[in-house]
Formats: sequence, structure tokens, C-alpha cells
Amino acid sequence: MLQRFLNFLHDIKGLNRNIKIYLLTTALINLGFGVFQSDFNLYILTLGLTPEFLGVVLSLMPFAQALAAIPIGYLAEKIGYKRSIIMVNLVVGLAYLMRVISPAPWVILAGSFLAGVMACGYFIIQLPFLSHYSGKNENLAFTVTSIVFYTANSIGALVGGYLPKLLTDRAVENLVSLRLPLIGSGLIIIAGTIPLFFLNRDQPENSTHVSLSPYLKGIDGTTVKFALVEMFIGTGFAFLLFFMNLFFVYHYHSNLEAFGLMNAVMILPMMAFLMIGPSLAKRYNNLPIIMASRFLSVFFAIIVGLTTNALIGGSAFIFFRSFLSLSQTLWFAYAVSIATKRSRMATSAWLEITFQIGLGAAALLGGRLVANDGYLALGLLSAASMAVSLVLTYLFFGRKSITAN
Repeated sequence: MLQRFLNFLHDIKGLNRNIKIYLLTTALINLGFGVFQSDFNLYILTLGLTPEFLGVVLSLMPFAQALAAIPIGYLAEKIGYKRSIIMVNLVVGLAYLMRVISPAPWVILAGSFLAGVMACGYFIIQLPFLSHYSGKNENLAFTVTSIVFYTANSIGALVGGYLPKLLTDRAVENLVSLRLPLIGSGLIIIAGTIPLFFLNRDQPENSTHVSLSPYLKGIDGTTVKFALVEMFIGTGFAFLLFFMNLFFVYHYHSNLEAFGLMNAVMILPMMAFLMIGPSLAKRYNNLPIIMASRFLSVFFAIIVGLTTNALIGGSAFIFFRSFLSLSQTLWFAYAVSIATKRSRMATSAWLEITFQIGLGAAALLGGRLVANDGYLALGLLSAASMAVSLVLTYLFFGRKSITAN
């Protein structure tokens, strides 16, 4: 195991310089996103706004991302990776600040929509960006990016879990103790733009021939299949991720610090799963590992909803996220590997669109369920969505692959 880890570190050193720079940005922005993951829902409710309003706020970002995905993908092909990523990250950071700088509902809604319009660029640009600069090391590049993503996100969630308590212990008002970490995290997201200026300058490939055909009327059939599966992954993911801090506070009768601690502990199994992912994919191919991971995600989602014990529920969520992260990392690498070069950006865009539609729908329904203490339903709906994604993965891709082998 130690030797495998050392080999993994050695392989990372061989990654392209642009990918290494992007990893630094990934670490900074997800540190900020992790704090939001812990504190934002409670901040909205502490303002005196309703769970239904929270559902609307949470849904605005993914719905905006779905609307903007094709324009952002088209723009990225026109102007290149570097300028696209810089623009996306800067605007997202400013939009996140808008969400917490004022208690006015319309400002929160506007910030959420603006963040969503640009945030889709992270995913859409990242897939072809990593594929372009990784060469034959696609699985490694996606795996390392996922490790940095989840590690930074978990650390941010841990900080977000404990900071409000530390501030209230020092006589800071409850609302302010939530707002200050959120403002700080918005500034960290903006700071994540700085490393991007050191990316090697890139020129768009054949930008004069870029068209909307692969995105719309000329969309590839494989892209449609990937997109449909991704929508159910989005709903399965959002029913738990968006409301897990509320699970801890209101359903498990625990606290925000326990939620933060769970996110810190989550780093270990996630990193272990992601590090062995490329080896498993080499030995068994991507699809069997993807389907097995999705099957196990169904099981753990059910446990999250069924239990009222924070230790059991938190542990189940850790394994849910770990298996989902493993399957998604290999899923993205698989998607770009079988997509034609011309349809890579379009495949990436449609994966983002349908994933965000799933997130948005789950956020709206989830807000209503939270208002009625429907945490069991959240867990069961997550499990059902993941089960559908598993069945569709098998029908669209797995059955043919297994027959071929």
C-alpha cells in the first residue's frame, strides 16, 4: 500500500505544468465552497427566511448553470481555456460575496443566479482542459483533481463547522458568526483566480470553425445517453449534499461542529478510494467499477435517511460520497475518452446541464421536504435516483461492454 502511494506521488510529478497550476486554484476555491457548504443554509434560516425560500435559492444556481452551459462552452472554445477559467472564477467569487453581503432576499437571489451562470464553466472547461493537457494520463489527472477538490472542500466544511461556534463563544452575534466566515470564503474563492494568470497561454483550436452544431441539432447520440444518466446522478447527489448540515442539526439532533468533523474524516476514505481508482480501472475497466460504486451509493443513501443517529448517518454519508466520487471521477474520464474530439466540449456541457437540472429539481423539492421534516424522504429519493442512474448506465454502456468482454 505504501509503495502504491509512493508510485502515485511519483506519477503526479509527471503531470503537465498547467494541470499542477489548476490544482492550486482547485484547492483555494473549494476551501471557500466548503465553508459555504457548512454555513450557508443555516445563515439563510437564521435571517428568518423560510426553508422553501432556501430551496429556491439553492435551485437558482443549478438552473442558471443549466441555462448558461452551452453559451459558456461555446465561449470557451472561442477564447481558450486560460481566459475562460479566469473570467469564470473571478465572477463566481464576486457572486458568492453578493449572496452574503446583504440580508436582502433579492440580493441573495441575484448573487445565486449570477454564481450559477458562471459556475458551470468550472465543469465544462475542466473536462476538456484536463484531457488536453494530460495526454495518456487522463485517469490520473482526473483522480488527482478529484482528490484536491474533495480534500479542500472537506477542510473548508470543517472550518465552517467550527468557526461560528468559536465566534459566538466570543460574544459575536449568531447571525454575524455565520456571515463572517462566509464573507471570508468568498474572498478565498476570488484569490483562487491568482494562480490562473500563470497558466501557459493557449490558443483556441480552430476557433473560426466553432459552431453550436455538436451542442444542439448535431448532438451526438452518446452525449445524450451520458446526459440522461447525469441528471439522475444530480438529483441523487443533491437530496443529501444540499441538506446534510440540516440533517445533523434538525434530524440527528447534533450540531454544526459534528457536521464539520464528519467532513474532515471524509477525506481519508475519499483519498483512498480515489487513489486506487486508476489501478482498479486498469484491471477491470472503468464501467464495472462505476456500476459497483453506484450500487453501493444506493445502499448508503437509504441509511442516511433511515437513521436518526449522527454517527451512523454521518458514516453512511461518508461512504455515499466516497463511492460517488470514485464513480464520477472514472465516469468523466470514460466520457471524454469515448467522445469524439469535436464533441468533447459539447459532451462536457450537456453533462453539466442535466446534472444541474437534477440539482435544481432536488433543491426545490428538498426545501419543501425540510419544511415538513421530511428527512427520511430525502434519503429514499436520493437512493431511488442513484438506482435509476445505475440501471441506465448498464443499459446504455455496461451491457454492451460486458458482452464484448
